[in-house]
Amino acid sequence: MSRQEVVYDPDVDIDWNAPWRHDLFAMSPDRVTVYGSRVWSRLGDERQRELALQEAVSRWSVAAYLSAMLTADHLRQVALTGLNSTAARDSLHEVGGGARSVTTFGKLVRASGITPYRLPTGSATAVKLLAFLPLGAASNAATLLVEQTVSTAFEDVIGDETIEPHVRQAMKIHAAESVSRFGYARDQVRRSLAASGPVRRAYHRVLLALLANAVLRLTVSPQVYRAVGVSPVRGYLSGRRNRHAARRRDAEPVVEFLSGVGMLDGALTGVLWRMSGVAPEPEENR
Repeated sequence: MSRQEVVYDPDVDIDWNAPWRHDLFAMSPDRVTVYGSRVWSRLGDERQRELALQEAVSRWSVAAYLSAMLTADHLRQVALTGLNSTAARDSLHEVGGGARSVTTFGKLVRASGITPYRLPTGSATAVKLLAFLPLGAASNAATLLVEQTVSTAFEDVIGDETIEPHVRQAMKIHAAESVSRFGYARDQVRRSLAASGPVRRAYHRVLLALLANAVLRLTVSPQVYRAVGVSPVRGYLSGRRNRHAARRRDAEPVVEFLSGVGMLDGALTGVLWRMSGVAPEPEENR
Protein backbone atom coordinates (compact mmCIF):
# COMPACT_ATOMS: atom_id res chain seq x y z
CA MET A 1 0.00 0.00 0.00
CA SER A 2 1.30 3.44 -0.87
CA ARG A 3 1.39 5.69 2.17
CA GLN A 4 1.31 9.49 2.20
CA GLU A 5 4.48 11.10 3.59
CA VAL A 6 4.28 13.28 6.69
CA VAL A 7 3.87 16.91 5.67
CA TYR A 8 4.10 18.53 9.09
CA ASP A 9 5.99 17.86 12.31
CA PRO A 10 4.35 19.14 15.52
CA ASP A 11 7.75 19.50 17.17
CA VAL A 12 9.00 22.08 14.66
CA ASP A 13 5.95 23.48 12.88
CA ILE A 14 4.32 24.95 15.97
CA ASP A 15 5.92 27.73 17.98
CA TRP A 16 5.52 26.17 21.42
CA ASN A 17 7.53 28.99 22.99
CA ALA A 18 4.90 31.55 22.02
CA PRO A 19 2.63 32.52 24.94
CA TRP A 20 -0.84 31.03 25.02
CA ARG A 21 -3.53 33.50 23.93
CA HIS A 22 -6.01 33.35 26.80
CA ASP A 23 -8.00 36.15 25.16
CA LEU A 24 -9.04 33.71 22.43
CA PHE A 25 -11.16 30.56 22.53
CA ALA A 26 -9.46 27.15 22.51
CA MET A 27 -12.45 25.65 20.69
CA SER A 28 -15.52 27.00 18.95
CA PRO A 29 -17.91 28.40 21.60
CA ASP A 30 -20.88 26.50 20.18
CA ARG A 31 -18.97 23.26 20.81
CA VAL A 32 -18.82 23.90 24.56
CA THR A 33 -21.21 21.57 26.39
CA VAL A 34 -23.23 24.25 28.18
CA TYR A 35 -23.36 26.66 25.21
CA GLY A 36 -26.74 28.39 24.97
CA SER A 37 -27.79 27.37 28.48
CA ARG A 38 -28.50 29.60 31.48
CA VAL A 39 -25.17 28.50 32.96
CA TRP A 40 -23.35 29.70 29.84
CA SER A 41 -25.04 33.11 29.78
CA ARG A 42 -24.12 33.72 33.42
CA LEU A 43 -20.43 32.95 32.99
CA GLY A 44 -19.37 36.10 31.14
CA ASP A 45 -16.73 36.29 28.39
CA GLU A 46 -13.65 35.45 30.47
CA ARG A 47 -15.13 32.40 32.17
CA GLN A 48 -16.68 31.23 28.89
CA ARG A 49 -13.19 31.17 27.36
CA GLU A 50 -11.85 29.41 30.45
CA LEU A 51 -14.51 26.70 30.27
CA ALA A 52 -13.85 26.23 26.55
CA LEU A 53 -10.16 25.76 27.36
CA GLN A 54 -10.89 23.29 30.16
CA GLU A 55 -13.16 21.23 27.88
CA ALA A 56 -10.58 21.29 25.08
CA VAL A 57 -7.86 20.10 27.48
CA SER A 58 -10.15 17.31 28.65
CA ARG A 59 -10.66 16.19 25.04
CA TRP A 60 -6.94 16.34 24.24
CA SER A 61 -6.05 14.47 27.43
CA VAL A 62 -8.43 11.62 26.63
CA ALA A 63 -7.34 11.50 22.97
CA ALA A 64 -3.66 11.33 23.92
CA TYR A 65 -4.22 8.57 26.45
CA LEU A 66 -6.38 6.42 24.19
CA SER A 67 -4.17 6.98 21.12
CA ALA A 68 -1.16 5.79 23.10
CA MET A 69 -3.02 2.64 24.12
CA LEU A 70 -4.12 1.93 20.54
CA THR A 71 -0.62 2.47 19.17
CA ALA A 72 0.44 -0.60 21.16
CA ASP A 73 -1.75 -2.69 18.83
CA HIS A 74 0.42 -1.73 15.87
CA LEU A 75 3.54 -2.79 17.76
CA ARG A 76 1.89 -6.16 18.44
CA GLN A 77 1.25 -6.45 14.70
CA VAL A 78 4.97 -5.97 14.06
CA ALA A 79 5.82 -8.66 16.61
CA LEU A 80 3.41 -11.10 14.97
CA THR A 81 4.31 -10.54 11.31
CA GLY A 82 8.03 -9.79 11.43
CA LEU A 83 9.97 -6.68 10.52
CA ASN A 84 10.31 -7.43 6.81
CA SER A 85 6.63 -7.85 5.98
CA THR A 86 4.54 -5.16 4.30
CA ALA A 87 2.05 -5.38 7.17
CA ALA A 88 4.81 -4.74 9.70
CA ARG A 89 6.13 -1.73 7.80
CA ASP A 90 2.62 -0.27 7.57
CA SER A 91 2.16 -0.89 11.29
CA LEU A 92 5.42 0.90 12.09
CA HIS A 93 4.22 3.82 9.97
CA GLU A 94 1.09 3.90 12.13
CA VAL A 95 3.17 3.80 15.30
CA GLY A 96 4.94 6.95 14.09
CA GLY A 97 1.63 8.64 13.25
CA GLY A 98 0.12 7.65 16.58
CA ALA A 99 3.15 8.97 18.44
CA ARG A 100 2.88 12.31 16.64
CA SER A 101 -0.81 12.54 17.57
CA VAL A 102 -0.04 11.86 21.23
CA THR A 103 2.80 14.40 21.10
CA THR A 104 0.55 17.03 19.54
CA PHE A 105 -2.25 16.61 22.07
CA GLY A 106 0.22 16.43 24.95
CA LYS A 107 2.03 19.60 23.92
CA LEU A 108 -1.26 21.44 23.49
CA VAL A 109 -2.14 20.58 27.08
CA ARG A 110 1.28 21.68 28.33
CA ALA A 111 1.19 24.95 26.37
CA SER A 112 -2.26 25.76 27.77
CA GLY A 113 -0.93 25.61 31.33
CA ILE A 114 -3.85 23.41 32.40
CA THR A 115 -3.26 20.19 34.34
CA PRO A 116 -4.14 17.18 32.15
CA TYR A 117 -7.43 15.48 32.95
CA ARG A 118 -7.16 11.87 34.02
CA LEU A 119 -9.68 9.18 33.21
CA PRO A 120 -11.96 8.10 36.07
CA THR A 121 -10.47 5.13 37.92
CA GLY A 122 -13.04 2.64 36.66
CA SER A 123 -12.76 3.87 33.09
CA ALA A 124 -8.95 3.82 33.22
CA THR A 125 -9.02 0.19 34.31
CA ALA A 126 -11.43 -0.71 31.51
CA VAL A 127 -9.41 1.17 28.90
CA LYS A 128 -6.27 -0.73 29.90
CA LEU A 129 -7.98 -3.76 28.44
CA LEU A 130 -7.27 -2.18 25.04
CA ALA A 131 -3.78 -3.65 25.43
CA PHE A 132 -5.40 -7.09 25.14
CA LEU A 133 -7.78 -6.17 22.33
CA PRO A 134 -7.60 -8.88 19.65
CA LEU A 135 -6.00 -7.60 16.47
CA GLY A 136 -8.46 -7.21 13.63
CA ALA A 137 -11.50 -5.16 12.68
CA ALA A 138 -12.26 -3.93 16.21
CA SER A 139 -8.73 -2.68 16.91
CA ASN A 140 -8.50 -0.69 13.68
CA ALA A 141 -12.04 0.65 14.01
CA ALA A 142 -11.18 1.79 17.53
CA THR A 143 -8.50 4.09 16.08
CA LEU A 144 -11.19 5.79 14.00
CA LEU A 145 -13.49 6.08 17.00
CA VAL A 146 -10.84 7.78 19.10
CA GLU A 147 -8.98 10.02 16.67
CA GLN A 148 -11.49 10.79 13.94
CA THR A 149 -14.11 11.94 16.43
CA VAL A 150 -11.58 14.38 17.94
CA SER A 151 -10.54 15.53 14.47
CA THR A 152 -14.17 16.15 13.53
CA ALA A 153 -14.82 18.05 16.77
CA PHE A 154 -12.02 20.52 15.99
CA GLU A 155 -12.20 20.63 12.18
CA ASP A 156 -13.90 24.03 12.17
CA VAL A 157 -11.11 25.78 14.11
CA ILE A 158 -8.35 25.58 11.48
CA GLY A 159 -9.31 28.71 9.56
CA ASP A 160 -10.98 30.56 12.42
CA GLU A 161 -8.83 33.47 13.63
CA THR A 162 -10.89 33.78 16.81
CA ILE A 163 -9.35 30.47 17.91
CA GLU A 164 -6.03 30.28 19.80
CA PRO A 165 -3.09 29.96 17.28
CA HIS A 166 -1.51 26.85 18.87
CA VAL A 167 -4.84 25.05 18.53
CA ARG A 168 -5.38 26.08 14.91
CA GLN A 169 -1.91 24.95 13.81
CA ALA A 170 -2.04 21.70 15.80
CA MET A 171 -5.41 20.76 14.32
CA LYS A 172 -4.14 21.67 10.84
CA ILE A 173 -1.24 19.25 11.29
CA HIS A 174 -3.47 16.55 12.73
CA ALA A 175 -5.99 16.89 9.89
CA ALA A 176 -3.30 16.74 7.18
CA GLU A 177 -1.71 13.58 8.52
CA SER A 178 -5.00 11.96 9.43
CA VAL A 179 -6.14 11.68 5.80
CA SER A 180 -3.66 8.88 5.26
CA ARG A 181 -4.01 7.31 8.70
CA PHE A 182 -7.80 7.16 8.67
CA GLY A 183 -7.74 5.75 5.15
CA TYR A 184 -5.36 3.03 6.31
CA ALA A 185 -7.55 2.18 9.31
CA ARG A 186 -10.66 1.91 7.12
CA ASP A 187 -8.82 -0.30 4.64
CA GLN A 188 -7.62 -2.55 7.46
CA VAL A 189 -11.16 -2.88 8.81
CA ARG A 190 -12.36 -4.01 5.37
CA ARG A 191 -9.47 -6.47 5.01
CA SER A 192 -10.01 -7.94 8.46
CA LEU A 193 -13.72 -8.43 7.87
CA ALA A 194 -13.12 -10.05 4.48
CA ALA A 195 -10.65 -12.50 6.05
CA SER A 196 -12.92 -13.39 9.00
CA GLY A 197 -15.66 -15.94 9.33
CA PRO A 198 -19.17 -15.09 10.61
CA VAL A 199 -18.38 -15.96 14.24
CA ARG A 200 -15.22 -13.84 14.37
CA ARG A 201 -16.98 -10.94 12.62
CA ALA A 202 -19.79 -11.08 15.18
CA TYR A 203 -17.24 -11.12 18.00
CA HIS A 204 -15.48 -8.02 16.69
CA ARG A 205 -18.80 -6.22 16.14
CA VAL A 206 -19.86 -6.73 19.76
CA LEU A 207 -16.38 -5.91 21.07
CA LEU A 208 -16.31 -2.62 19.15
CA ALA A 209 -19.84 -1.70 20.27
CA LEU A 210 -18.86 -2.23 23.91
CA LEU A 211 -15.73 -0.16 23.37
CA ALA A 212 -17.75 2.65 21.77
CA ASN A 213 -19.98 2.90 24.83
CA ALA A 214 -16.92 3.41 27.03
CA VAL A 215 -14.73 5.60 24.81
CA LEU A 216 -17.29 8.02 23.38
CA ARG A 217 -18.48 9.10 26.82
CA LEU A 218 -15.03 10.02 28.12
CA THR A 219 -14.24 13.14 26.12
CA VAL A 220 -15.37 15.86 28.57
CA SER A 221 -14.81 15.33 32.29
CA PRO A 222 -17.55 16.72 34.57
CA GLN A 223 -14.70 18.24 36.61
CA VAL A 224 -14.14 20.94 33.95
CA TYR A 225 -16.99 22.98 35.45
CA ARG A 226 -15.19 23.45 38.77
CA ALA A 227 -12.67 25.74 37.04
CA VAL A 228 -15.43 28.32 36.43
CA GLY A 229 -17.21 27.94 39.75
CA VAL A 230 -19.98 25.59 38.57
CA SER A 231 -20.67 22.30 40.31
CA PRO A 232 -19.94 19.21 38.17
CA VAL A 233 -23.51 17.97 38.63
CA ARG A 234 -25.07 21.24 37.52
CA GLY A 235 -22.68 21.57 34.61
CA TYR A 236 -23.30 17.99 33.52
CA LEU A 237 -27.07 18.40 33.61
CA SER A 238 -26.96 21.75 31.80
CA GLY A 239 -24.75 20.34 29.05
CA ARG A 240 -26.41 16.95 28.69
CA ARG A 241 -28.32 17.78 25.50
CA ASN A 242 -25.35 19.50 23.82
CA ARG A 243 -23.03 16.70 24.89
CA HIS A 244 -25.28 14.09 23.32
CA ALA A 245 -25.67 16.09 20.09
CA ALA A 246 -21.91 16.70 19.85
CA ARG A 247 -21.07 13.04 20.46
CA ARG A 248 -23.42 11.98 17.70
CA ARG A 249 -22.24 14.71 15.29
CA ASP A 250 -18.54 14.02 15.86
CA ALA A 251 -18.94 10.26 15.47
CA GLU A 252 -21.19 10.46 12.42
CA PRO A 253 -18.45 9.92 9.75
CA VAL A 254 -17.11 6.89 11.64
CA VAL A 255 -20.55 5.42 12.28
CA GLU A 256 -21.50 5.87 8.64
CA PHE A 257 -18.39 3.97 7.52
CA LEU A 258 -18.81 1.20 10.10
CA SER A 259 -22.46 0.77 9.16
CA GLY A 260 -21.49 0.52 5.49
CA VAL A 261 -19.04 -2.34 6.09
CA GLY A 262 -21.39 -4.27 8.36
CA MET A 263 -19.86 -3.48 11.76
CA LEU A 264 -23.23 -2.35 13.10
CA ASP A 265 -25.07 -5.48 11.94
CA GLY A 266 -26.70 -7.84 14.40
CA ALA A 267 -29.41 -7.40 17.05
CA LEU A 268 -27.08 -7.18 20.08
CA THR A 269 -24.65 -4.92 18.25
CA GLY A 270 -27.49 -2.61 17.24
CA VAL A 271 -28.73 -2.31 20.81
CA LEU A 272 -25.24 -1.53 22.11
CA TRP A 273 -24.62 1.14 19.47
CA ARG A 274 -27.96 2.82 20.23
CA MET A 275 -26.98 2.82 23.91
CA SER A 276 -23.84 4.75 22.93
CA GLY A 277 -26.05 7.55 21.61
CA VAL A 278 -24.34 7.83 18.22
CA ALA A 279 -26.28 5.35 16.10
CA PRO A 280 -29.72 6.13 14.66
CA GLU A 281 -32.80 4.56 16.15
CA PRO A 282 -34.53 1.96 13.92
CA GLU A 283 -37.33 4.36 12.91
CA GLU A 284 -34.73 6.84 11.62
CA ASN A 285 -33.67 4.30 9.01
CA ARG A 286 -37.14 3.92 7.52
